Amino acid sequence: MIQFLHVSHTYEGAWKGIEDVTFRIDAGEFVFLTGASGAGKTTLLKHIYMEERPDPGRGGRVVVTFPDDRVYDSASIGLSRVQELRRDIGVVFQDFRLLTDRDVWDNVAFALRVRGHGGRFLRRRVEEVLDRTGLTHRAHAHPHELSGGEQQRTAIARAVAGEPYIVLADEPTGNLDRENAEGVLDIFRQLHAAGTTIVMATHDLELLDRMPHRRLQMEHGHLRTRWF
Repeated sequence: MIQFLHVSHTYEGAWKGIEDVTFRIDAGEFVFLTGASGAGKTTLLKHIYMEERPDPGRGGRVVVTFPDDRVYDSASIGLSRVQELRRDIGVVFQDFRLLTDRDVWDNVAFALRVRGHGGRFLRRRVEEVLDRTGLTHRAHAHPHELSGGEQQRTAIARAVAGEPYIVLADEPTGNLDRENAEGVLDIFRQLHAAGTTIVMATHDLELLDRMPHRRLQMEHGHLRTRWF
């Protein structure tokens, strides 16, 4: 479960990233986060994996609870527990953020190595994830050799390699043509069907019309509308 309780975040220059945002996402949900560029979608996602924290002194909190009853509260969490939290959250960025000096196999393996995995388990898991994302034949290609869709699928493979409870995706289809976007969405559908909680930021209205999941609409940092 992800819970925001009156969360505000102000950047330098008094720009409001988000303001007094309250909502709840239950385990296993697929939720769309919508709104124009600058509406606060990325800021909100960063609060879930606690790269950003609520403004101090205003009482806002983000609470993430996993199915095994571990609770992470932004009001009291320390650095070591932030790192622990992130091991169970996969993040897919719009700009991919792949390691340019490593091939697809090593980009995915890197995500497992930082979690302390190695040996036979790591090899088996990388092969499973590459198969699931349709990248087995591109395992030894470097990012500059990949199409946009292949780069995005590599980013997804890396994000899900550790079997996280939650996957956050920031405009994952924003740079893709419709065919590649559909391939990426199929991966997210499979993850959701397997029980993963998905929070996807998007402004793609056609996508929203085709996938009738709950929506949280952001506007100038405020949560304006909710569709259930």
